Amino acid sequence: MEKIPFRKPLMLIVGCLLCSIATNWVAIPNGFAVTGVTGLSMTLSKFIGVNYALIYYGITLLILFITWLTLGKKDMSNIVILSVMYPAVLWILNLVDIKIIFQEKLIAVACFGVIYGLGAGIPYRLGYSYGGSDTLAKILKKCIFKTTDLKNVMLAIECAIMLIMLTAFSLDIVAYSFVGELIFINCMNHIVFNLGPKLYEVQLIGTDMGNIEDFIINKIQKSVTIANVIGGYTRKEKIQMDCVCNSKEYIQLRNFIKNEKSDCFIKVVPLVHVFGENKDFHKLNDENIE
Repeated sequence: MEKIPFRKPLMLIVGCLLCSIATNWVAIPNGFAVTGVTGLSMTLSKFIGVNYALIYYGITLLILFITWLTLGKKDMSNIVILSVMYPAVLWILNLVDIKIIFQEKLIAVACFGVIYGLGAGIPYRLGYSYGGSDTLAKILKKCIFKTTDLKNVMLAIECAIMLIMLTAFSLDIVAYSFVGELIFINCMNHIVFNLGPKLYEVQLIGTDMGNIEDFIINKIQKSVTIANVIGGYTRKEKIQMDCVCNSKEYIQLRNFIKNEKSDCFIKVVPLVHVFGENKDFHKLNDENIE
């Protein structure tokens, strides 16, 4: 199947749009702020009178520069696209006069959390980062808090930002912002870890397995591990194959084996997480969520 070259940029744009809509059209009209770097930008905007989206731009570019100095080009490359794209989209949508107002503020907070979580989760699943508090946490962990878990550094940063927000916003507004953050983090985690293709480990044991090996490698384009095993009951030498594939590929493989009338033992195990280079897998060095 031919790859669609514009799919990834389109998904990144959708992610930026969703986060911007959640902030500009839901959070602000309903009277609560957003935590993280956005909340810090909103706080500074209250004091210096500059549009918070422009302040966000400045902060993310500063984070981008510090990331290059401390973490290197590889980490910088993961945030450079969204560091430029997201603040621009945030600023443009801030100029569009659309307000989605709810009578119940908690419903507004829940709506914000879901939309923002979707917008944040899509780029994370693709391996990109907005270059916000998560990147700041990586920088602090590498330079200062080397023995502290990344998630605890992120929590400390968010708490510090919320304390700063109290200088410009009421306790109620910051509390609603905190609830919104809890909702969007859970929604984002669901997008990143649970909404992708369902993966299965397929283990096959038989004697004549050449056609199955060819199908796995050339048709569904997945790697396969091959080993020689001894059957405990027959004491005969057999071939064992292991591969990881998504649900669609598993059905294709099962139908192929059925049509070929291959005599083999098949074991299928659902998987929680798989790390590797395939497009369906997570990257082992991805520290966006720990």
